[in-house]
Amino acid sequence: MIRSRAPGFSLLELLTALTIVAILASISVPSYNGFIARSRRSDAMSALLQLQLAQQRWRADNPAYASRTDMLGWSDGQSTEGYYQLQVESSDAGDYLGKATPQGAQQSDDCGVFAINSQGPVETSPYAGPACWNR
Repeated sequence: MIRSRAPGFSLLELLTALTIVAILASISVPSYNGFIARSRRSDAMSALLQLQLAQQRWRADNPAYASRTDMLGWSDGQSTEGYYQLQVESSDAGDYLGKATPQGAQQSDDCGVFAINSQGPVETSPYAGPACWNR
């Protein structure tokens, strides 16, 4: 007697394919999340470099650095993409400290708060270190 096979996949073939897809997903999802976090960090770095340039322009016309972001043109204090809140923590005639604090989904990022002053990025604790600025 000849058995005819019905077209389609067997349960074993289906489970094998599902297992392969699950393994690939478990590898690629964390990698993708890391990529997203790094791209959002660039929002903070870009905003702080813009803040640094704005502070230099402000200081050229004023006796001290600006003490608030709205004085520099950021009325809402948000970075370009909105993942970081910008603020000038301290300023005087000689220096300033600009900070980018993560907001929303970026709050869980390992790098945390980025900071910059008139000399460049502040890479000491409690701010984001060199590894975060170089990614």
